[in-house]
Amino acid sequence: MKNNFLASFGLLCILVLFTSSCQNNEAKKQVVDTTDSIAKADSMAACTPIKDPNNPKPMALMMRLMAANADSMRSQLLRGEKLDSLKYPFIKFYLVEPTDPNVLEPKFFDNARLFQESYKALFAHPDESKKYYNLMINACVNCHESYCSGPLKRIRKFPIE
Repeated sequence: MKNNFLASFGLLCILVLFTSSCQNNEAKKQVVDTTDSIAKADSMAACTPIKDPNNPKPMALMMRLMAANADSMRSQLLRGEKLDSLKYPFIKFYLVEPTDPNVLEPKFFDNARLFQESYKALFAHPDESKKYYNLMINACVNCHESYCSGPLKRIRKFPIE
């Protein structure tokens, strides 16, 4: 009886070890396959710009933050509150990697400079915040009419009437 129990227990242990070994090999294979896929994707990304909104580049992420800030500023201004430049620091979006590297041309940087000037003017004229806020949003629209027109529909909702 003891021998049957020990044999059964030994067989069970071997079965468990064999099963876990197979699972580990499968998990290792998945990690290797995933790593290979990432490496292939990275090599392809070096050749072509990524236009997938689910894999945003730093400039796209900064633009989303700027949109969130603009929306927050709009809400504050509509409540009659003053804007604080410390709460909304200028984001140097033009210094980071864009989704499409072809946008990095003189006209893009001119538009970025004009946006920065309108951004600074917004905080320099606290008594006319709504006017300067709308000028800042117009700078966004003017640039996005030439580059990355996708967010225009959203940006055009930001001005204060």
